[in-house]
Amino acid sequence: MRKKRLDEILIERGIVKDKNEAFIWVTEGRVFVGGQKAISPAQMFDPDIPTRVRERFKYVGRGGLKLEAALEAFSVSVEGKVCVDIGAATGGFTDVLLQRGAKKVYAIDTGRGKLALRLREDPRVVVMERTNILYLESLPEPIEFGSIDVSLTSLRLVLPVLNKFLAPGAEVVALFKPQYEVDLSKLHHGIVEHEIDRQEALDIFREWAGEHHWEILHAVRSSIQGAKGNVEYLLYLIPQ
Repeated sequence: MRKKRLDEILIERGIVKDKNEAFIWVTEGRVFVGGQKAISPAQMFDPDIPTRVRERFKYVGRGGLKLEAALEAFSVSVEGKVCVDIGAATGGFTDVLLQRGAKKVYAIDTGRGKLALRLREDPRVVVMERTNILYLESLPEPIEFGSIDVSLTSLRLVLPVLNKFLAPGAEVVALFKPQYEVDLSKLHHGIVEHEIDRQEALDIFREWAGEHHWEILHAVRSSIQGAKGNVEYLLYLIPQ
């Protein structure tokens, strides 16, 4: 039996309407063939191979649920605002901002090719790949809302840089990751296991923020754990 391209199989079965839709679904990781996640719509398979399509999540990345919860908890609106998403990755936070009416989102990430296709093609998104916020010198316009989800980097390094780009009255929601804020002696296989150590890190950071012209208005524990099961916190900050 002659093998066929995956996108052709999906079209013939009525799962997608055209090759463009097949490309989007595959790149979003929603298509499984023979029990394995498909990696390309051009992959060749037997025409009768079992396929499964995962239901589309609300956001392109699970991180979106973290920011959604924070915006709800802190009663923050991004409607009509110019935003920056620092550590955009696949775009979970960016997706939330767009769905909540953001005027524009600068999606910044040190990596390349990670941002979901539908966000990459959205005219409201300015894709800034291979960009390290720590070395960014300027942005085209003042930022009214900022979101931060970075790894291997302390917020102590990111916030002073972000502050240079903020408009008066700007707001920030940042993921506080204790594993990148504590002394290495508090880590066990990359995890901050003890609540007392996490709270101490948060208290010390709160003091640092006050000394560096930031006010933490609220802090809530994220219902979704971070890498390796680390507990994370969502902070609502404003520059002073």
